[in-house]
Amino acid sequence: MLKMRKTTIKGVAAAAGVSVTTVSDALSGKGRLPDATREKVQAIANQLGYRPSAIARGLRGSGIGLVGICIAPAGGGGALTDVSYWAAIVTHASQAFLSDGHAAVLLPHDVGLLETLHIPLDGVIVVDPLERDPVLTFFEDRNIRCLTIGRDVSKTESIWVDDDTATGVRRLIEATISPGTKLAFLRVGPIKSYVTDAISGARSWAADGGGTLSIHQCAGLESEHVAHTVREAVHEGATAILTQNDRLALRVRDVLQAMGRDVPGDVRLLSAADAMELGQGPVGISAARPHPARLAEMAAAKLLDMIRGQPDVASTMSPMEVSIRESAPLL
Repeated sequence: MLKMRKTTIKGVAAAAGVSVTTVSDALSGKGRLPDATREKVQAIANQLGYRPSAIARGLRGSGIGLVGICIAPAGGGGALTDVSYWAAIVTHASQAFLSDGHAAVLLPHDVGLLETLHIPLDGVIVVDPLERDPVLTFFEDRNIRCLTIGRDVSKTESIWVDDDTATGVRRLIEATISPGTKLAFLRVGPIKSYVTDAISGARSWAADGGGTLSIHQCAGLESEHVAHTVREAVHEGATAILTQNDRLALRVRDVLQAMGRDVPGDVRLLSAADAMELGQGPVGISAARPHPARLAEMAAAKLLDMIRGQPDVASTMSPMEVSIRESAPLL
């Protein structure tokens, strides 16, 4: 038996020929709407069986002081070493919200689970959204204020804060890789903005005569997948490898050592995202350094402005520094 799809606020707006905001105002009794418009929207909502979720209903009052934090999965499998990145975001965002009288709740990155929750939220931060992220669509359909740390690369009108990974990665490459080098970029998992930005930074370096660039997709973080991809890159002549994040960089370092390749003598190794673990082990790995605490505080401040109805809340890119270690010392 087919399951009927639940009517959303966007569906009511389309049927009534009005905006989502008009539907929200008509059903909440807010806004300056003609009586005819309000009655029309209410009638169509009843016909379609639209029932605002508890989350959306909470937004129609003055708010109850709850904000959500939702973290998209990293993908690629394997143990997470970048949990410290997410922990910093949750900690600093929560502290910023608490100082303003709001409390943060962690939400699942799963539309099915979100639909079962009955938590009225004033707004939500989604961390590292996926391309065409269904969770963002879920919040948009319910007219919930939403801001992201990182970007859904398929959207152009969302509000976000993000590290300037493209510039940070280019600076890292220029500081550690000799002109004319064949550089391989290794990626794994779903498409996220920091990955596309890292590739953009590497491509701009190559396009400006820095060297040549090849891009390789790992099937997963398991040793055999990483080893296959590293061998492919080295076989094609790569003498420098840039990974999309710290987890992959650590696996690549282990594979290169198992292959008997000296780092950095035979292959220089870089990561587009730094973490404490990259400074440990036999060879520290050079990396572009993200700023999760800074992003969290910026995101919290912007979301609070959105909740208060402040106009002109704009997206912001935050500069990155580089951490130079033994795997790719300064030129």
